[in-house]
Amino acid sequence: MSDWLVVGGVTLTPWIAGLFTLLLGWSGASGDRAARLAATVVGFGFAATVAVAIASVGAPHRSAQVVVGSTSVRLDAVALTLSVLVLGLSALIQVFAIRYLRGDRRQVWFIVAANLLTGFTVLLVCAGSVALFTVAWLGAGAALVALLATYRPLAQARDGIRRTGSRFMIADTAFLVSVTILLVTAKGDLPLDQLGEVAESLPLPLQLTCAALLVVSALARSSQIPFQDWLPFTLAAPTPVSALMHAGVVNAGAILLIRFAPAIAPHQAVMIGVFVAGAVTLVYASAVRLARPDVKGRLVFSTMAQMGFMIMACGLGVFAAALFHLVAHSLFKSTLFLGAGMGVRQHAVDRDLPTRGIRSPFTLAAAVTLSVLVPSAALAAAEWAFSPTVSTASTALLAFVSVTASVALGTALSTDFSLRTLLGGTASVVVLMFGYVALLQIFTAALEAETTINGAPAWLMALPAGGLIVVQLLSRNPHQLAHLRDHVYTRTVTAALPRRPALPRPPAVPHSSATTGVPS
Repeated sequence: MSDWLVVGGVTLTPWIAGLFTLLLGWSGASGDRAARLAATVVGFGFAATVAVAIASVGAPHRSAQVVVGSTSVRLDAVALTLSVLVLGLSALIQVFAIRYLRGDRRQVWFIVAANLLTGFTVLLVCAGSVALFTVAWLGAGAALVALLATYRPLAQARDGIRRTGSRFMIADTAFLVSVTILLVTAKGDLPLDQLGEVAESLPLPLQLTCAALLVVSALARSSQIPFQDWLPFTLAAPTPVSALMHAGVVNAGAILLIRFAPAIAPHQAVMIGVFVAGAVTLVYASAVRLARPDVKGRLVFSTMAQMGFMIMACGLGVFAAALFHLVAHSLFKSTLFLGAGMGVRQHAVDRDLPTRGIRSPFTLAAAVTLSVLVPSAALAAAEWAFSPTVSTASTALLAFVSVTASVALGTALSTDFSLRTLLGGTASVVVLMFGYVALLQIFTAALEAETTINGAPAWLMALPAGGLIVVQLLSRNPHQLAHLRDHVYTRTVTAALPRRPALPRPPAVPHSSATTGVPS
């Protein structure tokens, strides 16, 4: 099969869907008809991409590509994996939106913007050169802003557009400066597989500058500190928009770090900065998530925390783990957003149920002991079975996963210490650990990183792990931590809320008028 046909079948279907929608919209056809046609076309693209991915299993070292000069579109293992993810979720979300937006005057706008975003995101993950990646990166950002404008008449939506656009503009300026330096040095477009050679030819200060600017852009697109305040303001967008965003756009930061790793990963100082930004965002967003009273607000800050974990993995140099986490999080969080309405009803039921917990100190000690031993033993067995020669950074990351599993199991056991909870929790932890280690090995083999990686020291993983434990302790409402808990709650519950302008003070009343009533 021709590489042109293969690449076209993967990358062009969202553009075709968007074009058909525009034509039907101009012809006066119903929004439902346009939505069904667009979802069908993207669904065909998803099926074609799955077929290409299955066919590539027999030839893992060959990738279809279309080359025009120095610019290319390449379907390697990473591109195929992410294209299957983006096209599949986009088709599913567009099917969901047919009923969700039925009769809405902005339905056609959503379909066109959604397919623009899908098309640019697929082009982003399949780009084989720096210039094409840059075009796709800027296009995906602009398409996201257009998608957020689906309900532009709402004041909250306009605020979200303004904040998102301004943060993206700052970060994309940094990205363009770095890319311009690389392209000028290469005297033209630069294939991504030659990025490391060109970056190494630069003077060291310029290498560090380019790497730092790339990191700034990645952090902003994934809503990481200090650019974390745009994502919470996208809640005014309809639910399909939120689900589509979490299917690929907020993951773009990790995609940039993975594709531009040859220019970033050799510098440990920059990688430590990446790790610290992800770790701080992880702890911060986890605290805010526990304080938010609304379901979609919790999902947004949960996404921010998950992106922090993904960026943190990139900072350690474990890019395969970041890629695996990207895929898993996109599937999981898109499902949660599409089911947010059911989450509201379940939250209303849980809120009215009486609180449960164990009060016996011996039972509490047993719950804590089991919550530590079970994940640790499951992790050790999984590493022995699947990954006996795992790197230090991967071990630290897996240990962090074990700590989070311990917190989850400990929370469940401290709420309901019973044989059923113990067996169910243990089974879940064992499946999690074995599945995580096995899939991590598969993604490591698929990524095949060919660059020097000076990741952040593995011992830094202790810092976010300790922060999450403190956050969890505060959420359990211990009496001795009440003052600190209240302070943290006040700060987090007001995080990312719009700052209203202060009301003008009334004019001062002269003292003589106030006391005597005689005009001065």
